[in-house]
Amino acid sequence: MAPTARKNILCSLALVSLIWFGFQANNVNAMTRAEYRSQIRSMEITQRPNRFGHVYGNNVRRIHHMRHGR
Repeated sequence: MAPTARKNILCSLALVSLIWFGFQANNVNAMTRAEYRSQIRSMEITQRPNRFGHVYGNNVRRIHHMRHGR
């Protein structure tokens, strides 16, 4: 098997395992997912961090920072 094919298979398996088993439920500060979500939801939308899959909020923040600076 060629090295690139082996590398592609390993990358595919890593991606599938992330999707299948899910990402780690705790973040670096040892907060549970529910605590993290409640903390994020209590923030103003322009102050929230960008998150994958949150297209509306990410675009609102991007436009806000373009117009008003950081």
